[in-house]
Amino acid sequence: MHELSPAAREHFAHPHHVGCLDSQQPDVVAARVDSPIGGEILQLHLRINASGIISAVRFKAYGCGWMIACGSLLAETMLGQPVAEAAGFRHHALVERLAVPPEKLHCAVLAETVLQAVLHNNAATRNFIPPPVSSSKEPRTLSFLKGAYPHGDYLD
Repeated sequence: MHELSPAAREHFAHPHHVGCLDSQQPDVVAARVDSPIGGEILQLHLRINASGIISAVRFKAYGCGWMIACGSLLAETMLGQPVAEAAGFRHHALVERLAVPPEKLHCAVLAETVLQAVLHNNAATRNFIPPPVSSSKEPRTLSFLKGAYPHGDYLD
């Protein structure tokens, strides 16, 4: 078990923006991703107003304290952001602010992945094409985990 950093402990004990938004509303987009590593699940809902600003965020997480802390900080960070800026978010921001240990990097990567999935869903529903995240043909999450996680061999 990896002891939570003070920042992660705060987000774990008092997570921000927990819950769901009504996905039947036209300005709400959502996505859910599952981790092939530890079984964590992260669901993210964003309300995006007509100006392209994220006006509400909710998340639900299943997993360890690090997963909950990453979901909470992601939600806190995204609130009030323009979609174009949110598209540039990378998991390194969570790793730095929460002091995520190497063994738990997949939690931060999962948070980035669910955000990109929500933004992709938003693009599909609003006919907006966001800038490409990577030129790699392999999904970014898997290529990152292969190099950083000791049990990533089965991801080939």
